[in-house]
Amino acid sequence: MSEKTNLESVPNVKKVTKLIPPDGGWGWMVLIGTALSNIFNQSMLSLFSLLYGDALEAMGHRTQGAAVVLSTMLFVTNFGGPIAGAIVKLSTPRKVALIGACSCTLGIFLSGFSTNIWHLTITYGFLLGLGLGFIQNSSFVAINSYFKLRKSQAVGLANVGTGVGQTLMPHLVRYLLENYGFRGACLLLSSLSLHGIAGCLLIHPVEWHMKKVEEEVVVDERLQLLEDKHKNIVIKRDSKILAELNANGERRPTDPNLNENLKEINGTRNRKSDSYKEITSDVNDINGNGLPEKKSWLKKLYDLFDISLLSSPRFLNIIIGTALSVTSIQNFSMLFPFFLQKVAELDKQQTAFCMSAIASADICGRLILPVFQDKYRIKARWMLIMTCVWLIITRQILAYQTKFEVLILMSCLYGFGRSMVIVARNIAISEHCRVDQVPAAVGLGMLTMGIIVPPAGYFLGWIRDYTGSYIVCITAQNLFLVVLLVMWIPDMLLLYIAEKRNQKIAVEQIQMT
Repeated sequence: MSEKTNLESVPNVKKVTKLIPPDGGWGWMVLIGTALSNIFNQSMLSLFSLLYGDALEAMGHRTQGAAVVLSTMLFVTNFGGPIAGAIVKLSTPRKVALIGACSCTLGIFLSGFSTNIWHLTITYGFLLGLGLGFIQNSSFVAINSYFKLRKSQAVGLANVGTGVGQTLMPHLVRYLLENYGFRGACLLLSSLSLHGIAGCLLIHPVEWHMKKVEEEVVVDERLQLLEDKHKNIVIKRDSKILAELNANGERRPTDPNLNENLKEINGTRNRKSDSYKEITSDVNDINGNGLPEKKSWLKKLYDLFDISLLSSPRFLNIIIGTALSVTSIQNFSMLFPFFLQKVAELDKQQTAFCMSAIASADICGRLILPVFQDKYRIKARWMLIMTCVWLIITRQILAYQTKFEVLILMSCLYGFGRSMVIVARNIAISEHCRVDQVPAAVGLGMLTMGIIVPPAGYFLGWIRDYTGSYIVCITAQNLFLVVLLVMWIPDMLLLYIAEKRNQKIAVEQIQMT
């Protein structure tokens, strides 16, 4: 009797074929293409002062003029994110990346012919900024679609290109300026930027490379009975109609119901495929009278940019937190060379060594930390929380150091931790939304950075000028990370408790069955 009960309790399973992301395969070529684009395009962020500094002085502008151009570029880059996300939804990441790469090349090329600051603002600030925003959004969406289990490692490898560019490109720019002048350097850099277009061509649609896997799924017996009942009804009705046909499969041509019955049979056979289209139709597009409702242009924009994401407090918490982390590391990067020269009293060569130490450690971190995260299945937000604690401690200790050897060591520790902020910020945003919402979610995250970074940067600069202390300014930058920890840790603990509760309920249900 017990054996019979056990046999009856065995669930009915069937094998189904699923298409899943390759988690590698052509995805590695996508990473190579993204890294190639980052080497020659994303690295332009750190080359502004070196490449355009003398040209701005010749135009009669110094620090204030540089701030106008650079702020415009950062503004356009971040506000171009939502636009790129909308275009990705309408087309493909590959097309958006190509548009971005072409815009970067055109911006660098035309900047060589700038004769005043407004020319430079349009070419470097707008064209290059728009291109970088498009590349950042589309490349992450492409990587996110190709990788599921090794996503963090993939994003880290793609971002290594930026680190390599920031390490090597300054030496190349200095050589080009010395031998070919400002215009020649811009023209040659724009030719190198064309490699980014070649890299973007490697971003194939993921549908071309999906893997087929077979999985066993439990069949719901109630649904199966309903389907069988429906099939029996259809079979009986078709049999009744076909029974009226003669032995040769012919019928009197005078029968007026023959064509209608045959149409009904064919319609029944195709009804199953038509039902899938009905299921995918948007219920919100139907009004109370059952007629399609015409969307206003505001509603279309609302859906296109997925503004509904902003109604989630958790999503708002995530994008504000990531913006605070980026604000903190960007302002420290701008302040650090001045700190080394003014407080630690290092010369330019020693300062360059410290900056190179940060860049080298950053590259190592992008290669090592994502592997650790993927191996132990750590969520991106937990990685950012641990990274923020690391950065707070490291930078606070560094602020009181003046010895060159100690500063080199602290620079390496800081660069190693900083890498995870760059790698994990978009992954943290994508973890809490659907796959089809990722382009818009990343765009909204970039938009938030565009809103928060400029005023926060001015505020931190005001603290430095008001107090006259670099240590106080670094402490204020660390407070931004403290705010992130206060916002995120309670939310992550609530999520952890909810997951454990759901697991416990699932185990109890299995035991009851």
